[in-house]
Amino acid sequence: SLGKKEYDFKKRQVVIEIIKQANFPKIGDVIVGYIEMLFGSMISIRILYLNNRKFSSGLSAIASTRIASESGGWNSRRDRGERRPKLVYRVGDIVRGRIFSLMNSSAHATISDKDLGIVYCICFICGGDTVKSNNTVKCIECGMMEEKKLAVDFGKEVLSSLAKKRG
Repeated sequence: SLGKKEYDFKKRQVVIEIIKQANFPKIGDVIVGYIEMLFGSMISIRILYLNNRKFSSGLSAIASTRIASESGGWNSRRDRGERRPKLVYRVGDIVRGRIFSLMNSSAHATISDKDLGIVYCICFICGGDTVKSNNTVKCIECGMMEEKKLAVDFGKEVLSSLAKKRG
């Protein structure tokens, strides 16, 4: 907690008047942030919004890039020998996730639910705007396409609504 300290030298006490309660993610909280690091099958998400309110503590959450399939396995298509492009994550993609664990002094998030995943990204080739096309994003400038784990409401509107709330 943050606060103002007052010393009482006669009573030998320090009284701290709480100014602002620290806001940390809890299990079940929804986060929105950008991918700041990629490492193997994990991503680090810098938290910008916590439950649709601006969050400026500088904390990050860790999430797995492996998405469970409907059949319960991690990647049942690859197990059968089918070639399917890997989901692509890039530094700077805006992601929505849900905190599921606070183990080992770090927040662990999931992005595998339908309403979770990438909510906005730009083209990595030309920096142009992208639009959702099924489970891929397509650049409206150069036509580049990438398969990504997209949230159902992918697009600039998500960012606009968060910016308006300003919590």
